[in-house]
Amino acid sequence: MSFHSIHLVLDFDGTLTTTSTLPLIHKIGYRLNPSCPSWQSLSQAYIDDYDRLKSTSVKPTTLSQELKWLESLRAIEHRSIARVEATNVFRNVTKDMMHSAAVKAVRNREIEMRPGWEKLLRKAMDGEGKVGVVSVGWSVDLIRGCLSASPDRVGAAGQDGNLEKGVEVALIDVRANNILGGEEGEMDRSWEAASVDHKNRILTAEDKLKVMTDVVGRDDSRRLVVYVGDTTTDLECLLHADVGICLGGEPAEMTGEQQELRETLNRAGVDRRWIGDIKEGPGEVPLVQSTNRKVLWWAKDFDEICQSALFGAGKYVGDIEQDGSSCTAKTEVTSANHSCPGSTLV
Repeated sequence: MSFHSIHLVLDFDGTLTTTSTLPLIHKIGYRLNPSCPSWQSLSQAYIDDYDRLKSTSVKPTTLSQELKWLESLRAIEHRSIARVEATNVFRNVTKDMMHSAAVKAVRNREIEMRPGWEKLLRKAMDGEGKVGVVSVGWSVDLIRGCLSASPDRVGAAGQDGNLEKGVEVALIDVRANNILGGEEGEMDRSWEAASVDHKNRILTAEDKLKVMTDVVGRDDSRRLVVYVGDTTTDLECLLHADVGICLGGEPAEMTGEQQELRETLNRAGVDRRWIGDIKEGPGEVPLVQSTNRKVLWWAKDFDEICQSALFGAGKYVGDIEQDGSSCTAKTEVTSANHSCPGSTLV
C-alpha cells in the first residue's frame, strides 16, 4: 500500500507547547470568580484520588494491562470535573475570553510553543496533507488562540530569501474539551461524532483514540497517518497510527510525563526507534510495521522529525511491509483488544 500525502495528528500540551496551559485556564476562571475555592485544593483532591487508585492496583506489565489501567482513570477524571464545576469557577467565561487570553499568553511567553512547530505543520500540509490536534485539555478556543498568536506564524526567510508562508490555522482540525461557561460554569466536550454519546468528554487514552479515528475517518483519500505525542494519554493513538512518534530525547532531558511514557513502553515491550533511522528506500528500516510487535519512533524535537525521511518514505510503504497491510486509524477499532487488522498489540 502506498500513500500520497500525510495526515498529521498531534497532542497539544507538552507536544505543540513546551509549557502547560492549565495555569492559564485557572487564571481565566479565577479572574472572573475570585471567591471560588482554591485551585490548589482541587488539584490535591485529584492527586489523592489518583494515589488511592494506584495503591490498590497491580502494576501493569503487559500492553493490555497498561491500556486497562489508563482506562480506569476515567472515573477519577469525571470526579475531578464534577468538583471543578461545583465551584462555578468558570461561570460566565466565554469562548472569546479563552481565545484572547491564549493570544496574550503566547505573545508574552507565558505559554511557550515548541520551536519548529509551524515548519512541521507546513511540511505535513504540503500538497494534499492534513493536520489535526487532539487534546484531553481545555479548550478548542484556547488552542486556536495559541496557534494563531505564535511568533512562528509571522514566517521566516527561507534559503532563497523569500518569506515562508505561514500555517493557516483555520485548516487545522482541533478537537478538545470545551468550557461553556454560562451561569453554571459548565465544562463540556466540543467534538461531534454520530457514534459517541454527546455527554462523553475526551478524558482518557481511549477517548483520544476515538477522536483521532473520527478525525482521520472523514478522510477518504490515502494518507499516511502520523501521530505525535508525549504522555501515556497518547499511548493508544501512538499505537494505532501508521507512524507513532514519541517526543523526548535522552532520559536526562525528558519531562516527567515523557519519562513515564518511556517506562510504560519498556514495561509493555514496545520498541522505540530513533526517527532518523527512517530511510527512503525498500529494504531499509520499515516505516509502517505489520509485525506482531508494534514499533514506535522517537524524536527529541520537531526539527528531527522535519529532517527525517518521514515525508518522503510513504511511497515505499508497499515495498517494505511484510504482509501488505497497515495499521491505520481509518481501520475499525475493536473494544476487545484495540487492535488493527494486520497488527497484534499484545
